[in-house]
Amino acid sequence: MRHPVMTNQTWRLALAASAFLSVAVPVAWDASGRIEALWPVRNVIAHDVAGILTAIVPVDMQAADTGSLRGTVHDDGGRPVPRATVLVAMPDGSVTEARTLADGTWTLTGIPVGRHPVWIGAPGFASVTMIHRADAGLPGRLRAWFEPGIDVASGMAAAGTHVDVVLTPETPPIPVPDTPETVMDATEATLSCERPVAATAHRSDVTIPQMGVPSGEIFRYRTDAATDASQPVVRRPLLVVYPGPASQWDCASIPLASAGFEVIAYGPPYTFAIEREIRILRLLLASLGTADPADRHAESRPMQSRPAILAGSYSAIHALRVVKDTGPGTIGAVVLMGPPVDLLDLRHRLETGDYRPPFGLDRALIALGMPDREVARHARYSARFHVTAAHPPTLVIHSRSDDVVPVAQGEAYLSALRDAGVAAEGMILDGGGHYLLSTGGGEADAILSRTVSFLMTHP
Repeated sequence: MRHPVMTNQTWRLALAASAFLSVAVPVAWDASGRIEALWPVRNVIAHDVAGILTAIVPVDMQAADTGSLRGTVHDDGGRPVPRATVLVAMPDGSVTEARTLADGTWTLTGIPVGRHPVWIGAPGFASVTMIHRADAGLPGRLRAWFEPGIDVASGMAAAGTHVDVVLTPETPPIPVPDTPETVMDATEATLSCERPVAATAHRSDVTIPQMGVPSGEIFRYRTDAATDASQPVVRRPLLVVYPGPASQWDCASIPLASAGFEVIAYGPPYTFAIEREIRILRLLLASLGTADPADRHAESRPMQSRPAILAGSYSAIHALRVVKDTGPGTIGAVVLMGPPVDLLDLRHRLETGDYRPPFGLDRALIALGMPDREVARHARYSARFHVTAAHPPTLVIHSRSDDVVPVAQGEAYLSALRDAGVAAEGMILDGGGHYLLSTGGGEADAILSRTVSFLMTHP
């Protein structure tokens, strides 16, 4: 029996195919990181494979030589951009960070030798991730496909690699309809809670057909004005964003409704394909600001005041991005409970084994990708990089016993808001944990009272 023999032409075709695949596979893998439906799965797979390989072949943990980077940040008119953030992230989430001076100059020191993407961001400008120098030729740009970053060489602490960056104005987010279609089930259920605060309210389903949101995920809570003369007919609209299904937080929504708010509650799932969830929240916010979200055909009602937002834990990431993407003056006030505002810090704590967050939040963090390669995505959803004077008045409630989001994040965010001139207040508790669930009695009453008072003070 004769065996097939590879001819020279066959060899050439095989080599050409191998060469093509050696380029196409990495490029396709990198491109999948830009597709929202794919990048979370892609990043989890990459992290798990890297963990297996590291277990088989331990990584050399010897200290690396370090170098520095320096440069300038200007706008497209050539003017320096002061107080822009410039940072380099490591694979474990640790960062080297600086702010530009009044003349737009900056310096980063102590960066491990190698190639590192550099992220630059400033309020009002589109952020930039430098994966090669602006003056890089074609070979340098091609190399950046496979090994993105700016070269940091050893022994350059005095001079450093120079990187000049031009920031352009930020592109406004895609607008949502002024009167998005929301539909409510006409059936209302009357619910009561005894803990943490005794209260009663009516609950009904709200759906958004255009986003495919099914019944049972979004709820409206209200009290009956006809039988409760102590409450005003027109209530303060409040969008509440919970960590987990809204139905599990009835006893948080009901006291708020009883206190005089028209509550729309939603709990985004624990995933980092979150742009859809952010759009849902923006649609709900638009509903609250224009007409009764419970009835698409109802006449527009007068608003007692602008909508407010209350968000806690992981869902504060969504809510704060909604605040960022919403025009100044639209939202009257924001209340945050245990908000994660620095995802690079959380990822660093995860990688160093400092903590293990509950309910799959660790997988959600991993889904963001490696911090050094995906620094822009981490920064996009880290509210500490997006504080401006236009931020609505904000109350931050955080517990010193929080084992998921360190209280230091809440305190640092408060300081950043105040430095920007935002009306910001803090309520730092000793107990309660991350979800403030162990609070009770007078402390639970105090949290509700402080929340209601703050929201009513900032209509």
